[in-house]
Amino acid sequence: MVWILVALAISLALTWLFGYLFGSPLLGLIPAIGIFFVMSYYIRKRAMARMGMSGTGGFGGMLGGGGGGINYVCIACGHRFKGGACPRCGSKARRADF
Repeated sequence: MVWILVALAISLALTWLFGYLFGSPLLGLIPAIGIFFVMSYYIRKRAMARMGMSGTGGFGGMLGGGGGGINYVCIACGHRFKGGACPRCGSKARRADF
């Protein structure tokens, strides 16, 4: 929430400054929009780094671009595997291990 207020304050200050200097408030909207997009990109990149995602290329791992899939742990014997049933004991009781 603080970042939104900071971006809004910077945008309004730039709009007022460029509107006063050049006589047109529309000239202040261009840098204000640019500041808004740069700050949004920075906030998203920082948030994704905190979650352990790379944040590179679009939405990074949010759309399934990263990782090696889901591993499962058998509840009966504790073996880690990928797929439906446990290859060691044949049990289908499993939990997801990310």
